[in-house]
Amino acid sequence: MSTLSKIIVVLGPTASGKTGLSLEIAREIGGEVISADSRTIYRGMDIGTAKVEGDQVVRYAGSQDEGLVVEGVAHWGIDLINPDEDFTVVDFKEYAEHKIDEIRARGHVPMIVGGTGLYIRSLVENFGFDQSMGERKYDALQIGLKVEREKLYERIDARVDKMMDHGLLDEVRALKEVYGCDVKSMTGIGYRQLCEYLEGDTTLKEAVRVIKRDSRHYAKRQMTWFARDEDVVWIEDGDEALKLVQKFLSN
Repeated sequence: MSTLSKIIVVLGPTASGKTGLSLEIAREIGGEVISADSRTIYRGMDIGTAKVEGDQVVRYAGSQDEGLVVEGVAHWGIDLINPDEDFTVVDFKEYAEHKIDEIRARGHVPMIVGGTGLYIRSLVENFGFDQSMGERKYDALQIGLKVEREKLYERIDARVDKMMDHGLLDEVRALKEVYGCDVKSMTGIGYRQLCEYLEGDTTLKEAVRVIKRDSRHYAKRQMTWFARDEDVVWIEDGDEALKLVQKFLSN
């Protein structure tokens, strides 16, 4: 039996269904979610990052920051910085380690949920950023969502259409007025292409087409990254995931 602190990791490519699965698990086990997403850390970048929508804001005693309560589950690591500020994987690792301690002190289960592979690896493997690996701090169950590529690509295309219907262009326009298009956060998928449209370098139709294409390419890179990790357990539905989690926590 491991003496390390246990954490649950739910990972997978964009649009694979991580949010829904993590909520299902968290409600069953008393979990709190730490987002491992290098885009949802930015304030004001909501639609284009598919950021979860919270029912209320929560701040626990001793907490570094405010969290969002989403369907009864506390979420952390969202809206940490402004779009013109820097946030590295080192910053994420430090933030997540403190947050894991806070969650455990409340008697809850820390859950790391996202698709930024380097964020997850830094935490699970205790990556030292000097070409060294420290001793692992956590006993991590890593669950990956298995989705057929064709189905995933269909979801991505539908998600982009939904983002546009919900005002992504207006979101990009407002951010551009404040921060311009050259800050690092605005080079992300969705923001970069719509900046090009707003600057007159392409048509809206072409910008949307490229957003979908680049999103599919990004998802493919994510799948390649996660497929290399032999510790990831790939599942197809929530019932299978929940059984794995309950068994893992009971050992």
